[in-house]
Amino acid sequence: GLVLALVGVFAAGEVSCRPCDRQRFLELHGLLQDHDETLLETVEGHQILQVILEDDRDLQVTAHLKVPAEGEPPYPALLLLGGARTGRHTLDYLPATRGVVLLAIDYPYQGKRSGLGVLEFIAALPEIRRAIIRTVPASMLAVDYLVARSDVDPDQIALVGGSLGGLFAPAVGATDPRLAAVVLLFGGGDVQSLLEANIRDDLGPLTLPAAWLGKILTCVVEPLDHVGAIAPRPLLMINGDEDLGIPERNARMLFAAANEPKAQRWIEAGHLNIRDEAFHHLVTRELVDWFVEMGFTVPDSAVELE
Repeated sequence: GLVLALVGVFAAGEVSCRPCDRQRFLELHGLLQDHDETLLETVEGHQILQVILEDDRDLQVTAHLKVPAEGEPPYPALLLLGGARTGRHTLDYLPATRGVVLLAIDYPYQGKRSGLGVLEFIAALPEIRRAIIRTVPASMLAVDYLVARSDVDPDQIALVGGSLGGLFAPAVGATDPRLAAVVLLFGGGDVQSLLEANIRDDLGPLTLPAAWLGKILTCVVEPLDHVGAIAPRPLLMINGDEDLGIPERNARMLFAAANEPKAQRWIEAGHLNIRDEAFHHLVTRELVDWFVEMGFTVPDSAVELE
């Protein structure tokens, strides 16, 4: 009985876990109905605002905006998808920029984010799955907001996904043609094997079923299923040659699944650590060089590295 039940759960999971038709994301993308902006501070030649976006389908997205207080608009803009709990801190970790608008969004998950017990986690699975699916239309709502701003060049909006954001960025980039370029910071493909590499030391014999469950939860945004559709817009992948969290095999697998134009840069680093000043200066330098190469209007003083 138990064996049959487990086989049934596995079979149902595999059947439900099929490549997502991006039309589904488009159908979930509502119209930007309202937005509320609150000025938080002015620092280093920028204004930082909290932005609440609402669409006509009851989706609410919290984001943080960093706007240059100098220079000549319209500016290029970066939409940032960071870690699960970074939010506004994504902006804090970046060095002072000049002439670039930054928008970092929070994920549309309403439940408890840390310290969940086993039963709490199981109870939260439907909301987690819902948030994973809604992250793509939430990101598209953020693009709606950027396009509507008079100080943003709508033809120079790029998506940068790092950490957890690297999981979602290929699906967002593939679905929203208004994004002129996509950057994956320490991204990789094949979620199941990625999870196995990251949780094996903690879960031991539970590693395989836990990684399988993670695959089922995230299969709609599996990077390997979406990265190829980013083309003909350019893709940049930055990976660390000592990154144990994103093994080289997974990084190269994702890059191979992408279509031209694409570039992959390998830097001497472990996993993404934007709290380390030297690390994020190195990554930002790679970003700026590539954006200039791709024809983005990034001024020479775009990033202060000194």
